[in-house]
Amino acid sequence: MRLSRVLFFAPALFLLLSPNALARPRHSSVDEVWAREEAYWRFAQAGDVDSYLSLWHERFVGWPCGFADPGSKATIGNWVRDIRDQKVQLSYSLTREGAADFGNIVIVYYRTPVIRQFADGRTTGSGAESKFTHTWLRVGKTWQIIGGMCGPLVTPKQ
Repeated sequence: MRLSRVLFFAPALFLLLSPNALARPRHSSVDEVWAREEAYWRFAQAGDVDSYLSLWHERFVGWPCGFADPGSKATIGNWVRDIRDQKVQLSYSLTREGAADFGNIVIVYYRTPVIRQFADGRTTGSGAESKFTHTWLRVGKTWQIIGGMCGPLVTPKQ
């Protein structure tokens, strides 16, 4: 009799527990955005301009590294195009410094060296790091950069 009760309730217990037991772990918005930041650098390193530009919102305005003035999506891919066309080897190593989740907006802060090795043997960026801030907006099921800023990371004098 006891075994028949277990067999009777087992399917019901399985159905009650299965959504939790079989559910895939849910990634947070911040995790999703960090994955997009990693893609940003992989696309840049590969010189993949189209994939790189897919990360940017049409109305983006920000202050990229090396720009005298803020730029827009129309100009943001130029440095990636240069990497591709000039066959530059790009290396980087992201160090996450922080993130803030505001629901449909996530802001990330990080630093990285941006080292470029040119076909003629020149290397730029060794021994220096840049700091980045990107503001991401959820657009449908993905995230796009709507604002950002980059600059040299200044080491405080001791």
